[in-house]
Amino acid sequence: MEDMRALLKPFSCTMAVIEQLTFPVSGPDGTGQLLILPSDNILEMMEEALEEEASLTLFVEMKLEQVHSLTKLDALRHIVSAYLAYVDLPPEVKRMDDKSFEEVYAAYARVWEGNELLDEKQTSSSYAYPEINADWIEARMEDGALLLPMKADERYHAPLIVPMDGYNECPQPLYQAALFKHWQDEFEMMPLAVTQNTWVVRAGRLPATDNEALQLAKEHFMFCQYVLDSFDSVGQYASYLKCNEIWYFWWD
Repeated sequence: MEDMRALLKPFSCTMAVIEQLTFPVSGPDGTGQLLILPSDNILEMMEEALEEEASLTLFVEMKLEQVHSLTKLDALRHIVSAYLAYVDLPPEVKRMDDKSFEEVYAAYARVWEGNELLDEKQTSSSYAYPEINADWIEARMEDGALLLPMKADERYHAPLIVPMDGYNECPQPLYQAALFKHWQDEFEMMPLAVTQNTWVVRAGRLPATDNEALQLAKEHFMFCQYVLDSFDSVGQYASYLKCNEIWYFWWD
């Protein structure tokens, strides 16, 4: 934790007193704060970032230039292309190039062809993600916890400041940040907590229609296939997103 805290010093990161936390965490001036549960994996990714730039601050600035040049579809194309690289599908299916969203999703869906997970019928589910509280934190904590202030318009910077990556299908921080930016713009999304393999975020606005919810569910599914682990199908997950503000992204 001390190594991570030193690297995050330019971002005014502080130690968290777990017993005093309520979610979402707000600073004294109303600024949102991201809960960070330090781990060797995150520290290793931060140290790799320093191999690209002289400081974490410069790394974030450099990556932000790339983030701002990426559309949501650009990011999804990169993520799906990287995932399909190791799947036995025809080259023309794997090639993303100028594919539309529907074509990118269709290529991704080929991996689950015939699986009920692809059912788009929106049905209700009683599932609820676990509440973030002291028990949740202590069950996942390796070495204390940190709080990172996040300005409202800079919440999507979080995956660059805390580059959590390296797990199988987990997208690179650049593409995490790009999608976080677009979901922030569209759904007022804010990161609440990050662990070595998980992002917990909250949407300030829920999808207004079934179509918008299904579109978002498909985006989440391409970003992180594990979002469907607790749901019967992408359609059922879309129904969840219409009624619930908490999103979990985690990678095995």
